[in-house]
Parts: sequence; structure tokens; C-alpha cells
Amino acid sequence: METQDNKKTQVFNLIILDKSGSMGSIANAAISGFNETVGGIRSAQERFSDTQEHFVSLMIFCDCEKRMVYDKVPVAEVKELTSKDYRPCCCTPLYDAMGISINALYNAIKDKDDATAVVTIITDGLENASKEYSGKAVKALVERMKDEEGWNFAYIGTNQDVEAVSYSLSIENHMAFADDDEGMREAWNKERKARTMMYSRLEEDRATTSAMPSIARKLFRSKSNRENRNYREMNEFSHRVTPNRINSLGRNEIFVFGSNLQGMHAGGAARAAVERFGAIMGQGVGLQGQSYAIPTMQGGVNTIKPYVDEFIRFADCHPEMTFLVTRIGCGIAGFTDAEIAPLFAGAVNMENIHLPQEFWEELV
Repeated sequence: METQDNKKTQVFNLIILDKSGSMGSIANAAISGFNETVGGIRSAQERFSDTQEHFVSLMIFCDCEKRMVYDKVPVAEVKELTSKDYRPCCCTPLYDAMGISINALYNAIKDKDDATAVVTIITDGLENASKEYSGKAVKALVERMKDEEGWNFAYIGTNQDVEAVSYSLSIENHMAFADDDEGMREAWNKERKARTMMYSRLEEDRATTSAMPSIARKLFRSKSNRENRNYREMNEFSHRVTPNRINSLGRNEIFVFGSNLQGMHAGGAARAAVERFGAIMGQGVGLQGQSYAIPTMQGGVNTIKPYVDEFIRFADCHPEMTFLVTRIGCGIAGFTDAEIAPLFAGAVNMENIHLPQEFWEELV
């Protein structure tokens, strides 16, 4: 009989993949990327075989077809996707694809004691054909799954303002990719790395929650279980909250973003730093123009801390500058606010460092 201590966490990996006509030029890269991602999930199954059990669902969608190619299939049994399964055509009913597949998965696993879901949406265009779900309804559904069930979501897109679209769906983890085979392959590669890191953190969370009853474990994973905060203290820092979107900067304001050590500023806040605030391709650390790069893609939280400490020292030496810290590490790098925010504890009383609302909620 399986006891609480040796019961495995069931991880349901749902991939929602656009197959509208515009995906035709990158169809081969989309197919191979999915197959390689399944290979990564298989590797995670082997690595965490004592504690995790992985399943794969694949929803492919266009205006004429919204189909589950795989539906909660054990990863070991998933066959390779081929061009027979994936033939792009028609328009982009993104909201319907998300609403249908997310609701179906929730209804299938909601009564399981120790289950979670990882949902990745990949699309090369904007919603233009949904009939059953609105953007508002999908956003509410995503928020409910995150807050009440502890699900993880990522949005990967091109030919659109990816940051704006992902936030409109209440998805913080997002990445833009170039609309070609190389861009698609790079997107899948980064997604796999972030997914692997998340599986490792699931393992760490399991060690923390193994003695809890099932309902407590579910609440532990959800945002809604945070302790009641002292909002009087929150108000003391309200003038130092980084805006969710930054389109322009004042003369002495510095945009602080998450980068990689190679300085490949291709997506999210890093891309905005290059396009608007003087970040330099190939420079992964420190001040550049009106931006400051903190590497977040090189490993665990412990590898980020030295760079955050260096940043805080730099800010302390430059009181004439105001540093607007974005949610570094909480996009494609795959970390949570609860993991990254404590790194900035030394900045709480520094007037020239502004932090995201989500970080303040973890710190005060």
C-alpha cells in the first residue's frame, strides 16, 4: 500500500499548440520541438522516478479543428508527433483552445490528492476566431487555476506584443520568439530548460510539504494561502512599487531586468531593455544605457544572489539614480516571486530601489 511519504506527485503537462495557417512555415520546427520537449519530460520522469509521475496532453488548434492528440498519456507511452498529426491551416481560436483544454484537465484531476499541472501555450498570432470563450473568461480561468490549484502557466508567442497578451491572460511567464525555424527551436529549447528547473523545485516543495495533509499541500502551492499581510507596512512602500509596464524612463531612472550571462536579450523585459533603454547585446551583467542586467538563467536561486548583491551595492553607491526592478527571474527563467523576492531583502530600506508589487508582498 502506498503511504503519504512515498506517494508520487502526478504532474500533468498540457501543451496548447497553435496550428493555424501562419504556422505552416515553422511547422517542422514546431513538431521537432514538441518531440524534444517530450524527451525532456521523459528524462525528468527517470530522474524523479521515486517522487514524480508525468503525463502529457497536447491540444492542437485552428479554426477547423481543436483536438487532443494526447490526453493525460503517461509520458513513456507518448509517440512522436508527425506531419500527419500536425498540418497548419485556418485561423486562431486561442481562447477556445485554452478554455476547453484547461477545463477538461481540471475536471479530470481536481479530486486527486497530489496532482499539479504545467500549461504551455505556443502561438504565432493573435486570437481571431473563438466562439465559446472570451478573453475575460480565459483570464479568470487561468487566475483560478493558479491561485486555487497552484498550476504553472507559460505563454510563448511571436508576431504580437507577447508581454501584453500574456498579461491580459494573467500569465506572468512569457517569451517572444523570432518567426522562423531557428526562433521556434530556440523557444522550445528555453521552454525545456525552464520546465526542468520547475520540476526540480517541485521536488524541493515536496520535501517541505510531505508531512502535510493533501488539502494543505494544495494550498501551500497556491498564492491564496499566503499569510495575511500587514497592509499598513505595505503602504509605507507604495511609492516604491515598479509599474507593471514601463514604456519610458525619467532622466535618472534605470530599468533593471533579468538577463542571461551571454547577454542574448531576446524576449520579455530584456528585449524591451534593448529596444528602449540602451541594453547591449552580448553584455549580460551590469549597467548599460538606462538599464541594468541581472543574470537569472544560469542555475538555481543561489547563482542569482551574488549578482543581486552586486546590484544593491551599485545602487547604494549611486543615490542619484532610481532603479526600477522588474520581476527578474519570474518569466522564462521559471522562478516564483517567493523565491526571488528574498534576494532583495537588503533593498527594502534603500529609497532609490523600487521593487515589483509581488516582491513587496513577499518581503513585508
